[in-house]
Order: sequence, then C-alpha cells, then structure tokens
Amino acid sequence: MKMKGISQALKSADEVKAVAAELQRNTTTNLFYCLWVFMYESGLRISDVLKLKYEDVEGQSHLKVKQEKTGNVVRPKVTAAMLSVVAQRKGEQADMPVKTDFIFSKGDLRSRGKAVTRNTVFTEFGKMGRRAGFSNVGCHTPRKSRGRVMFDAGVAIETIAHFLGQTDPRSTMYYIGYGQDVQDDLTEEFSLEW
Repeated sequence: MKMKGISQALKSADEVKAVAAELQRNTTTNLFYCLWVFMYESGLRISDVLKLKYEDVEGQSHLKVKQEKTGNVVRPKVTAAMLSVVAQRKGEQADMPVKTDFIFSKGDLRSRGKAVTRNTVFTEFGKMGRRAGFSNVGCHTPRKSRGRVMFDAGVAIETIAHFLGQTDPRSTMYYIGYGQDVQDDLTEEFSLEW
C-alpha cells in the first residue's frame, strides 16, 4: 500500500534508472532527466539543487551548499555523472533564447532564465514515475531513493543521515521508506486467517 501524497523512495538502482529512462525518453528537454540524476548523485534537496549555477559545479571537486531547510553547509563530492548532466544542460541551453547561469532553467522566454519551479518538477517526476510503474514519485524521490539504495547495500543509517544532511537516524529510516515497509511486512506475516 502506498501513502497518498507522500513521495516515496524507490527501492533499487534499477527502479531509479527506470524513472530516469522515462524522463529521458518522454520529454522535449533533458532538464528533468539531468535534474533527476543530479539529485540522486548529490543527495541534495530540490530547493538546494534548483539554486545551483554552472560556476558552483564546473571545476569543483565538491559542491558547497548551504541547505535552505537547515542552514547547514554540506559538501557533496562532484561525481562524473553530475559533470555529465551539467555538460548536457549547458549544451541544450546554448541553443535557448535566454542565456542563464542556472543549471536547471528551461532558458526560454517564459522562464526568463530563472530556475524551473518545484511544482513543474513535481508534475514531471510524478508523470514519468507513473509511466515507469510507480505511484507517488515526487521532488524528493531521487534523494530518498539514494538513501534507500545505500541502506539496502549495508551502509549504516547514521552515515546515510549524515549524507542526506539529517540529524536523526530514526527520521532518516522513515524518510527512506524503511519503517513503512517493515510495518507492512509484519502486518502480512502476522495476519491471521479467519
């Protein structure tokens, strides 16, 4: 059973890649695919990723991001996948009518070079998530999924909490969807036949 209105964590790298493939296949822009990959790789919140400019990533070994939600400064390592999607964005934006420094801007006249909105991201991620067979895919799904994939690979929950910029490992367990899955499994396992 899926909770309505709450973005879920996908449970495997294959599931994450399935949504990414839909984003790549079904849009007229690479923006949402690149954003999905960047969020998964960095573990950053949507509010922090949308503010990023090319100068924040290019030529850097680590990002330096002051989290909007917590005020904490985090320094995720810049991966080859992150650099690849940034280069893809730059290539697409070179042909756009509005020049912008924001990595995740449509670069069209309507956006005036500003970053894409959270609501637009939510709509696109949700639509492509459903096409890939998943309900409740939203803005935080790439980030939650990174935590879930790490947890299932045996990474300590304290390490995952730190990676995601969270302070309470118990909250992180809930955030990555683990608590609900355990509850669902126990309910099934100990259900009586009537």
